[in-house]
Amino acid sequence: MKKIKKFVKNCPLAVSILCSWAIIAAVEHLPIQAQETPAQDAVRQEDNSWVSGETQEIIAGDALGGVISSNRAPDLSEQAIMKGDEADDVALDTPANQSGTSLGDGTQSDSGVQPGSDAQSGSAAQSENNASSEADTQSDNGSDRKEDAKPKKIKPEYLTYEKKKTDSPWYTDPGKIPLTTAYDYQKVKKDYFDDAVFIGDSRIVGMNDYSGLTNAKFFAKTGLTVYNLLDEEFVKDPNSGKNVSVSYMMQHYTYGKIYLMVGINELGTGGTKRFQEAYKEVLKKFRQWQPDAVIYVQSIMGVSPKKDKSDPVFNNTNIRDKNYAISKLTDGIHIFYLNIQELYEDKDHNLTQDLTFDDVHLYAQHYDRWVKYLKTHAVVKGEEK
Repeated sequence: MKKIKKFVKNCPLAVSILCSWAIIAAVEHLPIQAQETPAQDAVRQEDNSWVSGETQEIIAGDALGGVISSNRAPDLSEQAIMKGDEADDVALDTPANQSGTSLGDGTQSDSGVQPGSDAQSGSAAQSENNASSEADTQSDNGSDRKEDAKPKKIKPEYLTYEKKKTDSPWYTDPGKIPLTTAYDYQKVKKDYFDDAVFIGDSRIVGMNDYSGLTNAKFFAKTGLTVYNLLDEEFVKDPNSGKNVSVSYMMQHYTYGKIYLMVGINELGTGGTKRFQEAYKEVLKKFRQWQPDAVIYVQSIMGVSPKKDKSDPVFNNTNIRDKNYAISKLTDGIHIFYLNIQELYEDKDHNLTQDLTFDDVHLYAQHYDRWVKYLKTHAVVKGEEK
C-alpha cells in the first residue's frame, strides 16, 4: 500500500494516463453489455412464451384435459348436427382419423391448406392465378364434384300418439315411436352375415341361441348395458382363447356390419339423457374403430302388457323414451335405425303377451321372424351387389 501511495505521489502524470485509459475502456464496453442483455432476454422470453402462453391456452381449451388438440385428429362427430331438426337431433358422422384438413369433396389436404388459397401462393398475383385455375377446374369438372358430394342424411320418421303424464324423474312419454330408417334396403341371403357381429344383452343371447346365424359373431351377455359393453371382458378372442373386451375385438378384427341392441337393463339406471350420451359414445367408438362398417341400431323391444302396467321402471313408456333418444343418433348413411319392436307388438305397441314366456324375452321359435326382417333390411355396398 505504501508503494502505491509513493508511486501516485512521485508519478502523477502516469496515474492520470492510466485513469483515462480505464474510463475509455469502460465507456466502450458498456454498450456491448447493454446490447447483449436485451437480446438474451428476448430469446428467453420467446422460448418461455410458447410454454406459458400458447400452450396453456391450448391445454385449457382442450376437452381431453392436457392433450394438445393439434396432435389429435378432430372429432367430427360433434359437428354432425341435423340442420332444421330439433336441438337434440344429433347424428354421428365419419370420424376424421386422417391427417390434414378435410376438403369439401371429402378428400384430405396433407398441408392443411385448401388448394388455391392465399396461404399456398407466394404472392398476391400467384393467389389470383391459383384461384382462376381452380375456378376453371371446377367448371370443367362440375359433374364429377356433384357425384362426389356427401350423401344426404336421412332423418328419423316417427309414429306419433297422445302423450301421457309420467311420475318418473328419469323418463317422460315422448309421444313418438321411431320407425325404421327409410332407405332402399336390399334382400340378402345368409352369407351377408359372414362379417357381421351382434352385440347386446339377453335378447341378443337368445338371437345367438335360436336365430341359426351360425356364420355371424355374437358379443352378447345377459345383463349387459351400454355403460359396460366396451370394457367388460366377456368375449373370447379366437386367437388367444382369452376373455377380452368388445373394445379389444373392435380394434383387432374387422367387421362389415355391426348390429347393436342394449337398453332393457338400463331402464332403472339414471335418466334418458345419460343413456343417450353413453350410447352416443359407443357409436362414436365403433365408427372410429370400424369406419367401413354399417351400423344397425336395433330398437329396444318392449315388454308385455302385464309387465307394462305393473312396473314403474320396466315399462314401455320408458322404453319408448330410450328408443326415441337413440334414434336421434342415426344418420341413414353409416348408422341405421331398425324398429325391431314392430315385429312383435300388439295394437297398443306392447310386446304381444303370447310371444313371451317371462314378459320380457321371446320364445325360441319367434327369433326366425327377426332374422327374416334383417334379411330384407340390408344395406348393401357396391362391392357386395
